Amino acid sequence: MQRRRYDVCVIGSGAGGAVVASVLVDAGWDVLVVEQGQHVPAGTYLNDLIPGFETARARTIDGRWTEQGYPWTACCVGGGTRFYAGVSLRLRRIDFDASAHVVPEALPPAWPFGYDELHPHYDWVERRLGVTSDGGLDPYRPAPALDVLPPHLPSARGAVLSAAARSRGLSPFPMPLAVASRQFGAAPACTDLTTCTDYACPTGAKGDVYQRLLAPLRSAPNLTLRTGLKALQLVERRTGQVGGLRCLELATGRVETVRAGLFVVAANAIQSSALLLRSRSGSSPAGLGNGNDMVGRGLCMKVAQNLTGRLRPGLLAGADLPANGGRYVTMALSDHYLDADCPTGLGGIILETGPLAVADRADPLLLRLECLLADQPMAGNRVLVDGSVLTIDYRPHPVDLRRLAFMRERATTLLAAAGADDVAAEPLDFTLGSGHLHGTCRMGTDRRTSVCDPTGRVHTADNVFVADGALMPYPGGVNPALTIQALAHRVATHLVATGPSTN
Repeated sequence: MQRRRYDVCVIGSGAGGAVVASVLVDAGWDVLVVEQGQHVPAGTYLNDLIPGFETARARTIDGRWTEQGYPWTACCVGGGTRFYAGVSLRLRRIDFDASAHVVPEALPPAWPFGYDELHPHYDWVERRLGVTSDGGLDPYRPAPALDVLPPHLPSARGAVLSAAARSRGLSPFPMPLAVASRQFGAAPACTDLTTCTDYACPTGAKGDVYQRLLAPLRSAPNLTLRTGLKALQLVERRTGQVGGLRCLELATGRVETVRAGLFVVAANAIQSSALLLRSRSGSSPAGLGNGNDMVGRGLCMKVAQNLTGRLRPGLLAGADLPANGGRYVTMALSDHYLDADCPTGLGGIILETGPLAVADRADPLLLRLECLLADQPMAGNRVLVDGSVLTIDYRPHPVDLRRLAFMRERATTLLAAAGADDVAAEPLDFTLGSGHLHGTCRMGTDRRTSVCDPTGRVHTADNVFVADGALMPYPGGVNPALTIQALAHRVATHLVATGPSTN
């Protein structure tokens, strides 16, 4: 065990971990960040890194087991934000208590607090990352919300889709993005070099947490960022008190234990729960915080599907189309978020998504939409650990597949109204893993159905907190990055208010 003792060890440097580290460093704490991945250079494509990531056992959409599960958003400094499209939507108010819209057998979906509690933390993230406005056009945006930067102009494809939506009485809006629409501090405005998603921005226009939060702290004497270090186990020094984190240095195979007064787990909802499950001891034989067999349960990954169509020739005549496809998303619809015609009455969003395949980027007539919905928080959907084997045991609920079919029909109608032919749905693969991970260390006041209290503290460990999407009792129907960051800021400000552990 190392002799140095940090005030806090933050496990993971992605959306949640970077926010926590930034806040605590600014507050003067001595912070260690443990990251399994490495720094990635600007201009890196995610597909070039994926072959080096660990996989998991998972189910296909038809329930068959495969060893090609995907338990990451991205394993690197900055996590999935290095490669996301910057989509930065706040949860809707209904998402904080969707009790009237889930199946009876679901875990309790109500958060232990409402939107107003998270509102100032959303504000902080939007100011620090530089999030663009939706122009006040999102009919379900919780009010009030900040407008840090003006909206992006729609892409040529987005303009066609928006016009088609308005012709049908819908309310398309510019997608809020953590992508600068004009100069933002030292960051330049986005110049549409290529699609943001699956690509590390080469200019700094995209507000990933490495660029905005960690890189400015590189010379801070109270921040230590260690890469290539896999968190193996939280080690209790006495019941309810963790004294160290056992880690594996991947380059050398050396195992070491780092010491800290507090530990913040922010490795993503799959990896965070896996770490707690591996943290077995005499007082926690099933894993840290797992006395009620709740760690890993309630895994939600969103229900999602893409649809494509081809515009009839001439509809984009004269449009300025970037050679590499342009920004991944510029417009969205939330008109069907609450819709009595959708099974359970709770729908989701439809958003423009850019072409990913290289061949498709050069196709000016390709239109692509994504349907995105919250999934039921089911106890049977879970993360399991057996030795070195990580299992994602997830099957979509039949009612969610019916809800997805409802949204898919609406998206198909929109593509047809935009002038697209040959509309087809892409294969469903979200059960294998997702960039949208939630719910495995649920927060709440009832220990029978939660792992953490409303501050993020593990119920049975005084000095261990969770600060990522694992806390979310219900995932909501929008991209989760902004909410994960806001939750992490709430956890971090609580820690600052209570002060470093002296135990």
